[in-house]
Amino acid sequence: MDTTTPAAIDPPANVLLVHTGRAAPNGCEELCYDDSDTAHLAVTFADEEPNCPDEGAIDGPLGQLTIGDMLPDAGDESEPDFTQPVVTDAVTDPADLSAIGVSISRFCKHWDDAGEEITVCFDGLDPLLRHTSPKAVFQFTHVLANRLSSVDAYAHFHFDPTRHEDRVVSTFGTIFDAVVADDTDESLSEATDEDVAALLAEWDEEETVDTGSTGDTEATDEDIARLLGN
Repeated sequence: MDTTTPAAIDPPANVLLVHTGRAAPNGCEELCYDDSDTAHLAVTFADEEPNCPDEGAIDGPLGQLTIGDMLPDAGDESEPDFTQPVVTDAVTDPADLSAIGVSISRFCKHWDDAGEEITVCFDGLDPLLRHTSPKAVFQFTHVLANRLSSVDAYAHFHFDPTRHEDRVVSTFGTIFDAVVADDTDESLSEATDEDVAALLAEWDEEETVDTGSTGDTEATDEDIARLLGN
């Protein structure tokens, strides 16, 4: 799989950030718009609410979407309050790809309507793959990448290649505009086109979701829900 560096990427773009372990790699901060008024969305997986940063230290709008099944506010279904400098949302079920997609799409719509540049850090695809089939996660990532492209977001998705077959990593890489590797040279063995095609064929044996309608036009929350709701 061909890889590049953050400095070589011309945003907006969707980037697969490949690295081992849970520690945030150096490339994470580099794969963000650096303007002071950029709206930043952090998507994380946790069993408790994230720490709320000091509002005085925030340059622009900050969104926090936390995904986990032991959140204190599990019964709260209200929409995020976008009047606050730090906007929080939660999805309690990490297998509910539709709810995750709708939440991210909601952030995109609000900030895009407000004329904000949008940066997204999705940490990461591995937790999704622990709770949902690779085919479903692939379809979700494809739809979400199109949604982020529709608002010119600069987004990156964390992915640990040591947890998956080479052909799985390569197949996910086809969704993205670029792949950045951080200290994973030995883990990024090249899968052939035949390997990728065979894996896609295996997934296509099951019922597939039609993602073609989101490639050139902006997807709405309803589109995300419809495409990922089955």
